[in-house]
Amino acid sequence: MSVLNKKKHDLDYYKEWVALDIVKFVCVAVMVFVHTHMVLVTDFNAITNSLGFYYEITNKFMFLGLFLIALPIIAGAVLRINFGKHIIHGKLKNYKIRKIISMAIFISFLGFFMNIITWGIEYAFSWNVLQLIGLSFVVITILLKVFSIRAVFLMGFISIFAIKPLRMFLGDFDSIYLVNIFIGTDSYNTFWSFFPWFSVVAFGFLFVHYYLKYKDSIEFRITAMIIGVALVSIAVIRDEISPYLDPQYVWGTSLSKPTIGWILASIGFFYILIVLGNIFFNKIHLRKYGIINCYSKGILWIYVFQMFLSFKLSFFIKEYFSMNEPSYSYFILPIFMILFSWFVGYLSIKLLQEKKMVITLKKV
Repeated sequence: MSVLNKKKHDLDYYKEWVALDIVKFVCVAVMVFVHTHMVLVTDFNAITNSLGFYYEITNKFMFLGLFLIALPIIAGAVLRINFGKHIIHGKLKNYKIRKIISMAIFISFLGFFMNIITWGIEYAFSWNVLQLIGLSFVVITILLKVFSIRAVFLMGFISIFAIKPLRMFLGDFDSIYLVNIFIGTDSYNTFWSFFPWFSVVAFGFLFVHYYLKYKDSIEFRITAMIIGVALVSIAVIRDEISPYLDPQYVWGTSLSKPTIGWILASIGFFYILIVLGNIFFNKIHLRKYGIINCYSKGILWIYVFQMFLSFKLSFFIKEYFSMNEPSYSYFILPIFMILFSWFVGYLSIKLLQEKKMVITLKKV
């Protein structure tokens, strides 16, 4: 039996994007802070004091959700990076679909497990972002196998603009779990339905595809920036750059059933972030166990652990400190979760990535 080190990506084809790592770090850090903030200022998902300071400040900063929506966009981008040279003339070649199916099953069941340990068995099958990403990965892979990259664009486009007709047509059947997954529902069990959220994963995938195709040329950067600014501008004009905050249920339908402008703004915002990142940060050298690298490489495990721990610890904090008015005690949990997430990212590199190896069995 011989043990071989895992081969690296073809460096001529894919160089590590420091800019993408920095964008990941920023988005994950905002996610950790926002989730921690929400569990502190709510009581059973309703704002504790709908007339107080925390409701007002939360309502004003709802646009920070753009950083959270960037996370499934980043997932789509990473999928395209992982496909590497297997995409030839817009089609996926010599790549076994069972790899993606296995990955999708793993992250989906990890999401169901997170639901159980965080909110209880009654929320086991709530459809969250990990399930959306898993399903989207499978759909993108099938489209590339059977059709081409154009089909990914078409499906991403359709998923944005077909959602209203689909809800009108299937709305009477949204109590059925499968229908619920695809179009969403007014219940509290589906937060990331396939329509319209598939679009953000798809357009993250497409961004990297054309980045690689045009080798991050000046023309590509200008085009991507124009598209990004245009999409954000559409949301601003439609007054949909920031979703409504329902004080009675902060994770309500304004988030789970987003407006078209909110979807477009999320995609455009990511395009702007990554182009600017490539311009200003791509030459920076990241420390292996620095907070940026740990957040970037440990994104999946940070998401799962911080969701569970911040929710559980929030009850302990609120038992001893009032969250009705601003106080220094508010910062205890966010600071702890930021540092804890760094530790989770460090462990994910140390235990799960550095130890990777390929084992080849030879007949003696």
